[in-house]
Amino acid sequence: MNKTIKTILTLALAACFCLPAAACAEKEGGKTVISDTDIVLAEGGRTEYSVVVPAQAEASETYAAELLAEQFEAATGAAIEVRPDGGAALSESAKVLSVGHTSVLESSGVTLGKEELNEDGFKIERFGNTVVMGGYNGRGTIYSVQEFLKQQFGYEVYAVGEVAIDSVDKAMLKDFDMTEVPAFRERAFDGLAAYNAEYATSLRLNASTSAAEFDYGNSRDWILAAHSYYQIIPRTNDPTYGLPNYNDPNDAEHYHPEWFASGQLCLTDPDLKTTFVENLKSIIKQTPYGKIVSLGENDGTGYCSGRTETDENGNTVKACSCAEERSAYGLSGYIVRFMNDVVNEVEKDPEIASRGLVYCMFGYTASGSIIPPVNLDTGEIVDESCRPCDKLYVRVTPLNPVCYKHAFSDPDCTYNQNIYQYFKGWKGITDNIAVWDYNTNYSAYYFFYDNFDSLKTNLKFYKDEIGVVYLNRENTTGSELRSLVDLDTYLNAKLMWDPDENVGELMDDFMEHFYKEGAPYMQRYIDLMRSNVNMMAQTRTEGYHLLCYQNPGDIVQYWPKRILEQALDLLEQAQAAYLPLRESDPVLYETLYNRVLKESVCVRYMILSNFDTYYPGNSELKMTMLDAFEADAEIVQGTCYREGSSTSDFIESLRG
Repeated sequence: MNKTIKTILTLALAACFCLPAAACAEKEGGKTVISDTDIVLAEGGRTEYSVVVPAQAEASETYAAELLAEQFEAATGAAIEVRPDGGAALSESAKVLSVGHTSVLESSGVTLGKEELNEDGFKIERFGNTVVMGGYNGRGTIYSVQEFLKQQFGYEVYAVGEVAIDSVDKAMLKDFDMTEVPAFRERAFDGLAAYNAEYATSLRLNASTSAAEFDYGNSRDWILAAHSYYQIIPRTNDPTYGLPNYNDPNDAEHYHPEWFASGQLCLTDPDLKTTFVENLKSIIKQTPYGKIVSLGENDGTGYCSGRTETDENGNTVKACSCAEERSAYGLSGYIVRFMNDVVNEVEKDPEIASRGLVYCMFGYTASGSIIPPVNLDTGEIVDESCRPCDKLYVRVTPLNPVCYKHAFSDPDCTYNQNIYQYFKGWKGITDNIAVWDYNTNYSAYYFFYDNFDSLKTNLKFYKDEIGVVYLNRENTTGSELRSLVDLDTYLNAKLMWDPDENVGELMDDFMEHFYKEGAPYMQRYIDLMRSNVNMMAQTRTEGYHLLCYQNPGDIVQYWPKRILEQALDLLEQAQAAYLPLRESDPVLYETLYNRVLKESVCVRYMILSNFDTYYPGNSELKMTMLDAFEADAEIVQGTCYREGSSTSDFIESLRG
């Protein structure tokens, strides 16, 4: 077979990745291999097969079938018909590729259960000439088609505009009998994937944009925002759910300023709890989509530590028991007790109970609620009332001070010893664990972020030791650029589906297809940068650590001028490798050149962040570099260099 790499394709394409779970498949070189049958699928640009979909196909099933037809023709040259099932039962003599919940599937005996498939999983089974493929939900059905194309034709999506598929004259049908189940029920990842729902789907990520509400099989799984206290108890005039503003002095009926404590809520006020429950019920009933209700504390640190009021006799009386509860149960126990009561009361409503919802609170580093309500030495729970109820999940958030260079389980990393114990503590009292973790430096998106060693280890820790169900990895919020952004997104997607994948093999495959002729230089660039990181880790007393918030001034000490100049030289060599394409294929040349340009912008940001140390007094060079940096950052959409700050602000600050 001759492999053709299709570039500059619009993402009307979605991808699958080779992840081992095939029941009858064998392993060869670490990859899943399914044997051929003697059945001809296509030959000489012709096929006797057709694709069938349900008569009343969902949008995801239609999309999956169209993807199958499009890529089938790209691989074989054969146009394949897509048609409704017409109520036909399974016939092993029929040359049919069944997509989704068709009558063919229903009569085949193949089951697509929610629990068996961890919601997003899928099955592909052959019955004679017929192949049945589908998932429990629309996402799973799309993934089943992606995997069929992967196994039959080597179909793979590496990034936006980089899709590979084998070109074959004769294709023999594979002997499918496979089931794949994701490691985590939810796999959300922002950055590039957050701004392109189809791209996210191509990587088997759960698209998180509102535009993806019901596109590509991605329903909006979450009800309410991550930080939802003030959506449920508004302190502004927010018309979203028709709730009053409880901090408006002009609304005497609803005015309760005492409920708002330093950015959070007074959780032991009985009137607040009643209002919280009733408002949450109203919100859920107004929201027909979703399966997880976010009960996330605000992005702040201040909880009520007790308050007093004056009674009608002028006496000072205790108005809440927050201080006592926090003292007895800790901050997290105080929150769990409140949320347990809320969930139990809300679920008494038959209309809501019938929806099978679950609820999710934060165990948040920023407030301290990440510390579980247990004795960390013994694992014993503080009080049974602090155990999350069956429908309540805890979303653990390992934020600063946490190191992502080292695994959480690394006993030698002083930053991670506490977070490791916190995870173990939560695991000891509940199986309902979600994670919201982090994948970049929010103070400097463009700095080289070497978390390659910890990525797989942490995801395996989540899966094998903690049993994480819902996983959200926050990346470059507000930005489509960070160092090695495309490779990083690809690796995260693959490992979030299956943390047992071989990272080295994944990286090699990606580099070959994404950077093509420039791949050897890009690999040398990565090796150079990582070697410098490892050298600093070994030679500096404090070692080398990656935090979520680490100012450039704290990092530049790790990056000598000579290393960054060598890095730029390697990137220029990678771009020079594309010169033969400048005349023969200018579109491809520009695409490949700009892929390397992304990394060049990141390295030049590192230099500019410490320019006066590297090139003291050379203001002319500084202005020249800034002009080029500004133009190139615009080309690669490097609009945001740190959380909440535009790249243009950075440029102007240096020019000033």
